[in-house]
Amino acid sequence: MVASSPSRSLRPHVLRVLAGVGLGLGLFAAESWLLLRSGVVGMDIPVDGPYAALAAAVRPVLPALLLRIAAVYVVAGAVLALVAGVLARVWRVAGWRGALLTLAQGLVLVGFLAWDRAIARPALFDDLPAVRALLAWLVAHGEPWHPRAAAAAWLLLHGVLWVRRTEVPRRRLLVGATVAGAVALLSAGAGRLPSGEARQPLVVVIGIDAFRPDRLKSQGGSGYVAPHVERFLEDATLFTQAYTPIAQTEPAWRSLLTARWPHTTGVRYALTADSRLKLQPTFARTFSEAGWRTVFATDCSRFHAEGPASGFDTRLQPPRGAVNFLLEKLRYRALGVFADNALGAAWVPEFIDNRALAGIHDPMGYSRRLASRLVDEARQGPTLFAFHATAAHFPGDPVHPFYRRFVPPSEPLERRLRMHFAPVSPGAKGGWSREGAEALYDELLAQADAQVGDVLEALKRTGRYDDALIVLLSDHGESFHADRPDLAGATPVHGARLSHEENRVLLAVKPPRGRGTGPSEVDALVRLVDVGPTVLALSGLPALKDVDGVSLAPLLRGEPLEPLALYAETGFTHVLPEVFDPGHWPGAPRAFDAYRIRPDGVVELGDAAHAAIVREKDQGAFDGRRWWVDRPRADGSVLRTCEGDCEGADAHALEAWLDGVLGRTAEGRWRKVAGHVDDPRQSQPSGTLRTPQQLLRLRSGQPAGPAHPQPRGG
Repeated sequence: MVASSPSRSLRPHVLRVLAGVGLGLGLFAAESWLLLRSGVVGMDIPVDGPYAALAAAVRPVLPALLLRIAAVYVVAGAVLALVAGVLARVWRVAGWRGALLTLAQGLVLVGFLAWDRAIARPALFDDLPAVRALLAWLVAHGEPWHPRAAAAAWLLLHGVLWVRRTEVPRRRLLVGATVAGAVALLSAGAGRLPSGEARQPLVVVIGIDAFRPDRLKSQGGSGYVAPHVERFLEDATLFTQAYTPIAQTEPAWRSLLTARWPHTTGVRYALTADSRLKLQPTFARTFSEAGWRTVFATDCSRFHAEGPASGFDTRLQPPRGAVNFLLEKLRYRALGVFADNALGAAWVPEFIDNRALAGIHDPMGYSRRLASRLVDEARQGPTLFAFHATAAHFPGDPVHPFYRRFVPPSEPLERRLRMHFAPVSPGAKGGWSREGAEALYDELLAQADAQVGDVLEALKRTGRYDDALIVLLSDHGESFHADRPDLAGATPVHGARLSHEENRVLLAVKPPRGRGTGPSEVDALVRLVDVGPTVLALSGLPALKDVDGVSLAPLLRGEPLEPLALYAETGFTHVLPEVFDPGHWPGAPRAFDAYRIRPDGVVELGDAAHAAIVREKDQGAFDGRRWWVDRPRADGSVLRTCEGDCEGADAHALEAWLDGVLGRTAEGRWRKVAGHVDDPRQSQPSGTLRTPQQLLRLRSGQPAGPAHPQPRGG
């Protein structure tokens, strides 16, 4: 008998790998051709005018990006070809029949993967008319165990055939099964900190985008939307009257980090130009200067990206600017099938860890990887870790099982799988009911809650939950136009009005070792700007100077705190302000040419748009009982309105406080409002800003008590 040479025995495997590589490249070429044909990459659409800068910013990064995508197809094709070849050999078919059988095995494997992904993330295929009917059935009836059970049965069939035809000794099979079981058990028990390992200080700040606190059971909700948040509240103090100064993510987080009002940070809307950012210390920078590891992570950077000015030394976020908008058009579906794992996230993170890519992004895989990163960071030293979960934002595609939670199955498929966007304009009405829109919103919040649950469970599993300071918050709420029947089915919005629906936020704090004897709920008015001073005080670090926020530590201990007031202003949304306020100043331009593209690809609002946005803003104050709001009118005047209890000394003190805040503008002028002219002689001395309660005491001849420092840059 003549033994075959190693080269001859390897030749079939090499040929299969080459065939798989070829098929992978063919699939990549086919998808690329479809994308180019539709013009989404910018090859056959006009690139002059405002689009020229966008095209110029994208072109340099496109070749390397496409090469990395092609590499995924190559590797996936090679691996599938090898596995398919192994399965085909069991049938002992040679020649061209063996080649066809190998191809068929590969197609079956791809089918199992696509079946699984269609159930897990149906938005990956929801824009393919050819599979729409099948996708609708899977969305209504499919379960993740279906494709996995079918794949397991398929592999088991081949395993049985292989054992019978090769006559492998049973003892060897038993040893192999025992070893595999031992490895699985060891893997399951890994991750907990050894009992003797030092526990470094840990602060975790978790933001859930657009979370309205009325979804909590204690605040009138069903209790089914966010079960992980509900469990967290058993160990934390919930601030039931927490508000953001601006209901848009980027400016809200800037106020959160600096403990200052938006008009003192320079960030007053999303995509603010970096040149308008007023550099100020952040609480993250204080942690960094104290030797802590500081990490910020988010799965969406389209309208909120943290740069060096945030104070975080490590920032984990998708690419910012023009490239991110390009990525949405590069719908390489095979990435969502083959690369939704740790290796894919490491190789093409701008796709797999990017919320903006419907169906391709794997939110639950992302949160598990993020939780592992948090645990790893916490082992290396004192750590501040901030995570912003953005599931409730566009494209708003819930994954399994969340797309079955609240939206009725009778709704059209496109309503169940993605957010519906229709600009809100005077007289416009969206195509969906308010109940349907809120149901999809609740599903997305449930998905974000599950991501938060992954992070909290990782802390519990490794023994870090109890001794960590954890802050859970939202940056803004959401309005579904409950007061406007004519807009019942229109796109929800945040930042368009000063209201409880848009400005009230979630805020809960769990100190190290739990709240102890502290209250489970605090009903006093608090603000997002108070978070930074609070975490610094609880961590024993120096306070930020000359800020608008205060530490809430006394309230966490059950002690009194001087009543606070909120300054708030509207942001810049797709909604024209006169939709909600007839007679309002018409507002800023909302076309593409309002933006500019920097040479590095960053998208930001231009100077003319900035001036118009600032002019159209409503600005107001709230103390828990009343809103005073200044609204710019089309005739150039400013109308001051009051909602709530508007009589008495408290109301006038809040109005005077608002005048004090608005008086510290860049021009240094006191504003003239309808029916009232502010007297500059009554302004506060430089360096102080009194609360409404302190103003009342001053007017009555009583000591005012300690004053809050005047905001810098105001």
